[in-house]
Amino acid sequence: MNPPQNNDLTQIPVQYIILDTNILQYTGNKDIAVALITFLSELVQRGFKLAISDISIYESLCGTTISQEIEIIETLKLFPNYQITNDVLIASSRLSTLYKNEGVPISQVEIPDKIIASTAILNNSLVLTANVNDFPRPFFAEAEIRHVLFRKNSKDHLLSVMLLRPDLAVILDRFSKRP
Repeated sequence: MNPPQNNDLTQIPVQYIILDTNILQYTGNKDIAVALITFLSELVQRGFKLAISDISIYESLCGTTISQEIEIIETLKLFPNYQITNDVLIASSRLSTLYKNEGVPISQVEIPDKIIASTAILNNSLVLTANVNDFPRPFFAEAEIRHVLFRKNSKDHLLSVMLLRPDLAVILDRFSKRP
C-alpha cells in the first residue's frame, strides 16, 4: 500500500510523517509502547498521515523469530509505504556526499537512515525519529520535540522523539555548491 497521490487540486494535501525504524521498534517495547502510541495517535488526530519506507521492513525483520516476524509484518501492513526507487537511491548517494562535505562522520548515519531521509526529501514528508543524529543539521531541523515518559524497572525514563523537517533550502544550496 503506497501513499496516495493527490491529483485533486481542491483538497488540501496531506502531510505525511515517515516513521524511522527506531520508532517502529519502540512501539513493540512493552515499557514504552503505550506512551509512544498515544503520541502517534495525537499526530494522526492533528491531521498527519503516518507512513514507512520499504527499508524499515528490512530493518524491522532482521534477526527476528518466526512469531516476531509474523507480528511485525502484520503491524507494518498498517502503514502506507514508500518504495525504494532509483530516484531514492540516487538522492541517498547525493545526500551521503552532502553529509561528507559538511563533515558528518561517515559512520554516524547508516544507509537505511539515508534512504529514509531521501524519501522524506523527495516526497516533502517529515520524519519522526528517536535518534536525531541519524538526520543531521543543517539538512534537517526539529519541527517538534516530544518527551515520552515511561516506566521501566520501577524507574522513570525519558525518550526524546523528534519530528524533523528536511531543510530543502539548505539541501539545494549545498547540492549546487558541491565540487
